[in-house]
Amino acid sequence: MTQNTNGSSSHDIDSEGLFGEDASTIFSSLQLSCGRTIPNRLVKVAMYEHMAALFGGPPNDAHLQLYARWAAGAWGMVCTGNVQVCGDHLSLGRDMVVPTHLTPETVEPFARLARTIQYGSAEGEEIAGEKKTLAVMQLSHTGRQSTNVIGGRWPFVPPMAPSAVPVGRKPSEKEGAGSAGLSRLVHTVFFQTPRPMSLSDIEDVVANFVRGAELAAASGFDGVQLHAAHGYLIAQFMSSKTNKREDKYSVPENALRFLREIVFAIREHNKIPRDFILGIKLNAADYVDRRNADHSTSQPNEALEHVREIAEWGMLDFIEVSGGDYEDPDFMMKTLSPRQAFFTTFAHEVKQMLAASPFSKPPLILLTGGLRTLPLMSSVLKHGHADLLGIGRLSVLCPDLPRTLEAAIAGTTEPGKFPLEPLPEPDLGSPVALPSHRSILHHALAALFNLLASVLTRCWALFPIQLPKLVGAGTIMAWYMVMMRRMAVRKEVDYSVGGIEAVLSMWLWFAPDSRSGARRGRRGFVGGVLESWWAMGAVGVILGFVLGIGLAI
Repeated sequence: MTQNTNGSSSHDIDSEGLFGEDASTIFSSLQLSCGRTIPNRLVKVAMYEHMAALFGGPPNDAHLQLYARWAAGAWGMVCTGNVQVCGDHLSLGRDMVVPTHLTPETVEPFARLARTIQYGSAEGEEIAGEKKTLAVMQLSHTGRQSTNVIGGRWPFVPPMAPSAVPVGRKPSEKEGAGSAGLSRLVHTVFFQTPRPMSLSDIEDVVANFVRGAELAAASGFDGVQLHAAHGYLIAQFMSSKTNKREDKYSVPENALRFLREIVFAIREHNKIPRDFILGIKLNAADYVDRRNADHSTSQPNEALEHVREIAEWGMLDFIEVSGGDYEDPDFMMKTLSPRQAFFTTFAHEVKQMLAASPFSKPPLILLTGGLRTLPLMSSVLKHGHADLLGIGRLSVLCPDLPRTLEAAIAGTTEPGKFPLEPLPEPDLGSPVALPSHRSILHHALAALFNLLASVLTRCWALFPIQLPKLVGAGTIMAWYMVMMRRMAVRKEVDYSVGGIEAVLSMWLWFAPDSRSGARRGRRGFVGGVLESWWAMGAVGVILGFVLGIGLAI
């Protein structure tokens, strides 16, 4: 089976010349199991914004401005970036966090975000009229992948997880001694060996997920998505790689017990309406043996059985198929993994299984990854690979994608142009200069950053040591975070931003104050500087420690 450039198997998906009725299916409505209707098949899936206050907080003006851009694009559904249910288990320090206590004051920032997504304005229906887009809040707990220092805990205090299995300590078969040593050092400094969760800890986290769903309902969101992918806590309970328990949460017998308790508790909560959307994001990569990437072996029967059991609950509206974790972060990389063909095949098999099942209202399948052109999107729906089309990074490169696709279907797009052909992706090694987008000073700084990157790359190549995959993946992720911030201030994507500039810009940033929608002027300029530089300083100390020792091994 060959693979095309979009990461899908070539004999499964035909990406040539599918228009007319096939393409118009993209804009057909579809009813979810809960009774709500999604106006079209295009879903802006969750992407981490890195825009909240340092050590987490509610949405602020930057979030509102960013999501207003997507709201103007006429998406069928928009999912927020991960909202952490526990403030001491953050990812990269600027996560939105479910408040400990739900009061009118703590709910209001989230209500403003919900109204912005649904109506295009934080003022909601009074200003914008009819609801245009479904708003879904993604709820998450990082578990063992909560980073040191900026993860919301004191330095080197371990996070919680199903078992005491650290991130990234086991070397790859292809790594040399030096590369394996550096990888182990990086992961040891950034990720502590987690503390196994007690039964009481598990009950508390389930309650935190329920409080997150209650927050979403109280603030006017149409539903929530449970993040059970990318190696986060729910996925950790489901995977034999990270779950070594021997109690009622053991795998494989009880792989879905933790997820089931969360789902049932949300559906049974008396403050959450019956037509509340409930979805999950599953990790297809957990069903692929990553220890030998050249000879990947899948367990489709186990994967399908998990989906079948989830569907039998009769409580889920959609299942998103995704993949990767911090040890093998393919979901963050630009380079497409050979295993990604499994994701599309898996989604198609799930669709067939659900169609043949006795379930009256099975969950819809949301396929995410590699959907970069109109022909490919049309083909996915035509061949029954999914019900909904998940768009991530392309939603940053083209925030008004639905309107762009409509224009192409109407025949107003020139051949060879987007969306008939894919948009370029960032080349962080050789960024493209766009003189009209930047001042002379910005161009000079960009040139300096690019020169620095080139020198560092050449110097590093002198050592027989490879950087961990997580470093490269994080650079690409930083670039898209910076572009989302540009979106928020109504600037265009800038392909001249290189890798080092993206990482520095990601950390050296003033977060707007979420209080009463004020910007940083109310908090004070000094406070903003200290917050930004505190974060950068912490990261700099860790990187200096890691690289300083790493170069010596």
